[in-house]
Amino acid sequence: MRIALLLTVAFLLSCLALFVTNQKAWAETSNSALWCPNLFLDTVQAGNTVELGALYISEKNAGSIKENDWVTISLPSWVKLKSIRIYFPPTYLPYSVSGATYKAEFDENGFTVNREVYSYGDWAGLGPDMLLQAVSPSSFTLKVNKNWIPTKTCFKATIYFDQVLLQPQAAEEFKPLDIKATLDAPSRSGFSSGSVTVAKLQLAARSSISADLPTQITESGGSLADITLKEDAPGALRVNGENFLTRDTVKLTLSPGFVWDQVKLIPQGGFGSDSVGYEVETDASGGSALYLKIGRSSADPGAPGEGKLPGQLVIKATVKVDKNLTEGCEVKVFYGGTNPGVGGERVAEVTVAKYLVPGLKVVARSKTTVVAGRRDQVLGSFAVLEGMPNDLPSGRSLHLTLPEGVKWNRLPEVFCEAGEANLTFLDRQNEGRTLVYRIENTGADRLSLCFEGATVDLAVYAPAEIKVTVKCSRLSGNASVAQVRSPVTLAAAGGDIRIGLPDQPVGEVTVKENFPGALRARDASGDRAYLELELPPGLRFAQLPTVQVTSGDLELYQAGIQLADGDRTLVIPIERSSVAGVAEGKGDKKEKVGGTLIVRNILLTSDRTVPEGPVDLEIKGTALSETMELFADRQNRLQLVIARCLTPAPREVKVRAVFTVGSSKYLVGDREEVMDVVPYIKDGRVYAPVRYLARAVGLKDSDILWDEAAGTVTLLTPRRVVLFRVGEKSYTVQGVEVSRDAAPEIVNGRTMLPYRFLAQALGFGAEWDEIHRQVLIQ
Repeated sequence: MRIALLLTVAFLLSCLALFVTNQKAWAETSNSALWCPNLFLDTVQAGNTVELGALYISEKNAGSIKENDWVTISLPSWVKLKSIRIYFPPTYLPYSVSGATYKAEFDENGFTVNREVYSYGDWAGLGPDMLLQAVSPSSFTLKVNKNWIPTKTCFKATIYFDQVLLQPQAAEEFKPLDIKATLDAPSRSGFSSGSVTVAKLQLAARSSISADLPTQITESGGSLADITLKEDAPGALRVNGENFLTRDTVKLTLSPGFVWDQVKLIPQGGFGSDSVGYEVETDASGGSALYLKIGRSSADPGAPGEGKLPGQLVIKATVKVDKNLTEGCEVKVFYGGTNPGVGGERVAEVTVAKYLVPGLKVVARSKTTVVAGRRDQVLGSFAVLEGMPNDLPSGRSLHLTLPEGVKWNRLPEVFCEAGEANLTFLDRQNEGRTLVYRIENTGADRLSLCFEGATVDLAVYAPAEIKVTVKCSRLSGNASVAQVRSPVTLAAAGGDIRIGLPDQPVGEVTVKENFPGALRARDASGDRAYLELELPPGLRFAQLPTVQVTSGDLELYQAGIQLADGDRTLVIPIERSSVAGVAEGKGDKKEKVGGTLIVRNILLTSDRTVPEGPVDLEIKGTALSETMELFADRQNRLQLVIARCLTPAPREVKVRAVFTVGSSKYLVGDREEVMDVVPYIKDGRVYAPVRYLARAVGLKDSDILWDEAAGTVTLLTPRRVVLFRVGEKSYTVQGVEVSRDAAPEIVNGRTMLPYRFLAQALGFGAEWDEIHRQVLIQ
């Protein structure tokens, strides 16, 4: 029983909700404007009455408007009603007002309906079924005065604001605004509340121009598209009389290179046959200008339409070409002048013709971003346009050529954007960089061919942008259709080296992926891909550098990192490509980049053939490129300056210092110096004191730092810092550890070291003279 009761209550509540919902949807009208005119402050200020647009009220569902329903219609307080008409369109029974029109006139004291005078606040009858009450000169109320029998016919009413007087703010304070009729009805009324724009108030009436579709002209000139000049309101263009070339001007100026030839004016609307004349002159800008003489205003009572129609003028004209134009261009007309109805020296422009010259134009329709070293990259679309009809005649060949480092993969689809022609593919030439087509079945109209959907293969060393060059006989053109993105960004900390010296440190090298997956883990055959860093001839790696991924999820095959090609090439196998990437950038411009690997502890050994100048490291390998078999080797490698060689290979070597085993005397140039220990031979190596060796090559005592607690000697030179540790068979140069087979030792309070180790660490050469048992520092 309880369940049944609950079900009954739920059913009643749902019915009530449905009833309320239906009532809300049932009881409403649609309020709109039949038209919305533009009004202008300059005519309002004259105290003239104006006409607003018409307000249309339509019942959406028949029978929703009932007895005593009402709606108040208000205009802004600065809009004063003078005369309105209320029209009830024919809707048949039961509305007695159906098909009737009632006129109401307003003044300061009250209003009049069909010659009956009423005071503000009185109700006037509109037939037996409707009442009208004027509350003020800006507001009135419509009320239903009879309980209509429900019917399928909807109530409709149109309110014409025939005459109103506008009193807006002063002109210097004026801003353009909408004049709205506001409808206010009780919530239970069948009328809907809201607002409808019935006019737009502007500062002043203006004029404008438009043109038909542009024509085509050549060096001999030709006809322009028809130009139409329109006033916004009668009298917008002020009469400028005999001084129309200098005062209150109305002019249409042509693009440079063109002059007005024959002109015909066709007056329409408020312009009569004697309203407008013209003259062609050169204006202050040097352009050919068509000046219009406004002889009679369209607001003149004697004008066509008795001053109530805005003027309109159709201009038909031809032009001549007064310059040797070598390229096609658009011919424009610039509209302007000092006449108040124009609004400024140059207020509008329209394209009236296209000037054609023989030739070929290539235009990019879209532009893509492609990746260097990748296959099957989508190219942007482009169009090939004739300068003039038949510039691409039937039977001729059309060549589409890509730059060095780029080859066609998938052929583009071709279709005609304009004109008629068939293209037959003939051949690939120039090692795949050029496509050859034959043009057939061309028509009489100017031809425009669109090429889209093509893909290309790129070398790693591809240009920064891809331009397609199109040639047909002697005609050619090009367009940029893609930007090329390098898979990696390279950076080097740099350094200086000298010829003929081993173990010379240079700064670290950074390889940064520009997007996740830029360095591939597998090549086309499925084998592990690798990155190669190759030194130029005459240089080699003195030891295996350290390679480490410092950001991203790129993984290296560390066990496979090795030196090859006589230690000239560092081989870095890729275990796994990066996937996730790292977000970089600011704000909305952030994008994901891939991993970053850094090569550190780089020591270079140079022979005497290395030239003076920059030292280029070449980066290549299957991890970087999947197009190695498609392009020459030089096109599939990137270059990075990692050091600078300071001295060229000398023809003779100048001796700087000489140390003699067993002697405390040594030579620096031609000067003899004395030291407190003597060089000696141990295990086949000549040991000499560190301090005196350093002095001999130019270091001061302040550049030689001895740390007794740590047992280290640090030597400071302008280009490098060298640290030796007593008892250890290695030393560091610029933080890079260099292994050796002998260690420094202390003898009689002096740190002794094999002379060759020290000379090389400081960047000098060293030779042993067996006959004289001397060490020569070069």
